[in-house]
Formats: sequence, C-alpha cells, structure tokens
Amino acid sequence: MQTNLAAKKDYNFKQFEASSAAPSIERLPRRERVVHPARILATALVLLSVVFASLYGRVKIAQLNVDINTATAQLEELNSEKVRMEAELDGQMSLSQVEEIATEELGMVKPDNSQVTYLKVAQENKIQTSTKSESLLDILSDFFAGLGIDF
Repeated sequence: MQTNLAAKKDYNFKQFEASSAAPSIERLPRRERVVHPARILATALVLLSVVFASLYGRVKIAQLNVDINTATAQLEELNSEKVRMEAELDGQMSLSQVEEIATEELGMVKPDNSQVTYLKVAQENKIQTSTKSESLLDILSDFFAGLGIDF
C-alpha cells in the first residue's frame, strides 16, 4: 500500500486545508426578460374573451328576468280576467236570469195545467212508433250500403 501512496506524491493536499480568505462571490449580470408579442396578444385575447363572456352572461340573465317579470304580470292579468269572467258567467247562469231571458227575449211562457199530459204505461216503460224515424246517421248508412260499402 505504501507503494501506491508513494506513486501519488504529486497529490495536492492543500485544497483540504482551511483557507483564511473567503471565496469571492461573483454576480452574473441579470438577464432581461423578453416577452414575445404573440404571447402578449394571446393573453389579452383570453382576458377579453373572459370579460365579454361574463358580460354576455349578465346581460342574458337580465333579459331573462325581464321576460319572466313580463310573463308573470301577464299571467296575473289573465287570472284576474278569468275570475271576472267566471263571476260574470255565474251571474248569467242563475235560474232567475235564465227565466228572465226565456220570458223576455224568447217569448216563452210557463205551461199551464191544460198543456201538461200525463201518460200511464201498463206494462213496460217502452214506446213504439209505427213510422221509422230516420236520423242522419241512418240515411248515410243506407247511402253507403247502396254503394256497396259496409261499416
């Protein structure tokens, strides 16, 4: 092992010794930051788009609130109109109102005892007529049957 140490006699051990002078610190010059114009433009566009989107949202919300208030006012007006019309209808459909319209406008009179006929049926409550009463449905049915169309 000594032979190896002897071969390294040129080795400098002074670097491990404590030096009396402190090393000097050199300050490098500060590098200037160069901002690319495209980066500035992209940042400005992003900020403007955020601002405009926010403004558009607020305008849209305000417009929808105006629409809601208008629709609510219209609904309240229609509800009051409905209540008024229902009250008017109830007033027109009272029995005394119907009787007044029937006697004054239509010329109707109340029936007297001579106009009332009572029927007594001995067997069933069934009425038979000798003539066949044809309704519009019967006439149309016969017409289509004559054409060969069955329903």
